[in-house]
Formats: sequence, C-alpha cells, structure tokens
Amino acid sequence: MRITRRALIYGGLSAVLVVGLTMLLVLCFGSSSASATTGSTAAVTATSPISSAVSTAATPAITVGLMDQNKCLSCHGNPSLSKKQADGTSISLYVNARPLNRAVHSYLDCTACHTANPHGAQTSLTKQTLANTCGSCHQDEYGQYQNRIHATAQPRGNVSPATCTDCHSADSNPHNVVNVEDPLASTYPTNIAQTCAKCHNDPKVMGEYGVVEQVYGTYMRSYHGQAMKLSPKNTVIRQLNVATCVSCHGSHSIKGITDPAASVTGMDHLVSTCQQCHADAGPGWIKAFLGHRSASSIVLPQAYWGGKAFFIFSRALLVGGVLITATSIGLRTAARIRRKRHLPKQEGEVDE
Repeated sequence: MRITRRALIYGGLSAVLVVGLTMLLVLCFGSSSASATTGSTAAVTATSPISSAVSTAATPAITVGLMDQNKCLSCHGNPSLSKKQADGTSISLYVNARPLNRAVHSYLDCTACHTANPHGAQTSLTKQTLANTCGSCHQDEYGQYQNRIHATAQPRGNVSPATCTDCHSADSNPHNVVNVEDPLASTYPTNIAQTCAKCHNDPKVMGEYGVVEQVYGTYMRSYHGQAMKLSPKNTVIRQLNVATCVSCHGSHSIKGITDPAASVTGMDHLVSTCQQCHADAGPGWIKAFLGHRSASSIVLPQAYWGGKAFFIFSRALLVGGVLITATSIGLRTAARIRRKRHLPKQEGEVDE
C-alpha cells in the first residue's frame, strides 16, 4: 500500500506541474488576446523598419558635388550651428550630409529649394511653406494635396497635420527624402503603414482630433496587415499586392472621413474602393467590414461573441487535453512502479 501511494503522489505532482505550466501559458496568451480585442496600442507598436535603416545605412564617403555648388555644407555641416529667432528660441541650422548621398534630390544644389539668396529670404520655416516649396516642382502632387485633410488645418496654425516630408522622409527631414521605388523609402508600399503610424498611432496627435479608433493596431490585426506582416520577406511581390493605407484612402488627395466625396465614406464609395482589388465585392461584403473599429458587443456582436466563445473553448480544450495526458502519464508511471516492486528477486539481489 505504501508503494502505491508513493507512485500516485509522483504521478499527481507531475500532473500538477504540467497543469500549472499550462495555466501560466493560458494566462499569458489570454491577456495578450484580451488587449488585442480592446484595441490596445500596447499590443501593437509601430516600429518602423526604415527609420534606422535610412539614417544609419552604409553610405559612401561624403561627396560634395552638384548638391553643394555653393559650399553650403562648409558651415551647415557643423552640428553646433544654430540661429536665434525673434522670440528668443534657437533653431538648429545643421545639415547631416550623409543622408544626402542617398537622397533622391542629391543631384540638386541647395539653392534649388532654399532660393538663390537663402540668407536674405524672410520666409518662415513652416509645414505650409515647405509644401509650397515642394510644389514648385511637384505641381500635380501639390495640387492634389491642397485643400485636402492634411493641408487644410495648417493655415490655422496647427502643426500636427502631415506635410510632404512627414511622409516622404523616415525622420521628417527634407534632406532625407528617398526615391519612392527604393525599398527603404518610407513611402514604399511595404513601409506605408509604419509611416502613417508616426501620427496615427500617436495618442496625443489623435486626441487633438477626437480619433478614438486604434488605426495602426486595427490595420495590423486585419487580414491586410497580417498578410503584410506574415508573408516571407523574400516574397516582396506578394507584399506589394497587399492593400495598405493609401490603397483605400489615397495618397496626396486624402479626404477626411466626414467628406461625402471620400473614398471610404458611404456604401457606394466603399464598394468602389474595395472593388479595386476585390472585383466581386458588394454591399454584403461591406457590411462585414470593420474598418478601423474593433468588434464589440455593439459593433458586429456576432464576431465579438464568436471570438470570445472560441477563445474560451480553445483554452478549455487545451487544459482538458493536458489534464488527460498528465493523468494518463501518472497512472502509467504508478503501474510501472508497482510492477517493478512486485517482480521476483533475481539471483544475488538484496533488499534495500
């Protein structure tokens, strides 16, 4: 009787150990799943793969050619160079020359953007004037950008809306604009979501406009975001075929969601937008589309309660399977010990 009890104790301890580890895993996965369901930004962090890559990518030795015919970098290459403004604050005038070697405008002299007499110009450095400068060459894009959601708030003094360099530069630096066809460019299709997330995943910026949807997080948890995230890195063609922010909202001509003409406003526009990729999309397709909302007991309750039920069922199934397996192992171990204890003694064997 003593041997049987000891064997059962060993088996029970094994079962408790396995169940404890299983419950720990369940709690870990359960908490992450719960935070994802409520749209927590902590579960999804917008970490751009391009921010550090563009600024620290290996570049050739700094060459001062067409981009600096007037030797501007002889002064502006000094990190300590700054200018005191009328309000008493200082603004840095330092230009890091290394990104210029990779920049799409590296063949242009500084005066192409800063005018032939940059020291005499009185133009203030604002997002609006920056867009105006870019528009002097990029007239078609500038025409689309004007009077759209990212441009309309700027004349009123709000500095939050994006201007050209906020999207076309990984660090919003006008000297670090990379060709859109470069895989490291912030506007390359595989990097678009992270670029938009610089503002749309910032609670402070979104709070200014009363945006409560977790825009970046909901996209990354959607089919499109998962297709972009999980597709192998060596299948770039497959990633380029995945819908990103600009696929639905547009690029230079993005309209606010309250604009009746926006591509994501109203059933007719949504159907037309989805049909760009999904030819068979119809009103029924759109009704099941959450957009940037998270499923809840109010918004698409079928998906919300279905997800909850599946979560509970899958965890219960997992725990039940582990318990059955642990019990089986414990009973088999106990039986093996009993058989071993009751085997006849071999010649020369002595009692313990």
